[in-house]
This record gives sequence, structure tokens and C-alpha cells, in this order.
Amino acid sequence: MKKQLFILSVMASLIATPVFATLEVTHNSTMIVKAKYAKSGNTKSMSAQQAARIVKNKFGGKILKVNSSGSKSNPSYRVKLLKDNGHVISVNVDAKSGRVSGG
Repeated sequence: MKKQLFILSVMASLIATPVFATLEVTHNSTMIVKAKYAKSGNTKSMSAQQAARIVKNKFGGKILKVNSSGSKSNPSYRVKLLKDNGHVISVNVDAKSGRVSGG
């Protein structure tokens, strides 16, 4: 039931925003969404909440902090996360492509 609700919420969020996404299934059937934001005349950037959701889906754990970083032409977010094993990691999320680096 939880898996169906998760899939439904992912599908609803994909319909509500101009996003091209791929879904991957890992060995433990956890779904990971890699967001690629549509490129148009005025390229849209994701919100801090969307960046946090991408990182949480990729690594699990608890989001501690999200900061804007980068520049106007190349915006990004710095996301700090407490993983389930107790480690704190900090990763960058490109606000245009959704690409996660670091960790």
C-alpha cells in the first residue's frame, strides 16, 4: 500500500511540473527519480524542497539543511543530510538539471 501511494505521489508530482524523469529500480526495489528540468527560453530552476526530495530519495535519512549556492546563471543547492547510519553528508544539487554531486 505504501509503495502504491509513493508511486502515485511521484506520478502526480511529475504531471504537475515540466520535468522529464527516469525511474530506476535498485536491487531492493527502491525507486529513484532523476529529474531533468525542461530547457526552454527561460530555463526553470527547481525549488529547495525539490532539491531536498531528490537527495532524500537517493540517500535516505533526514534532511538537516538546504542552502542556495552557485550563481544566477548556474544555480544550485547545498543539501546537508543525516544518513540512517549516523553519518552526515553534504551534496550539491544542480537546480537546472537535478544532478547530484558529492556524498
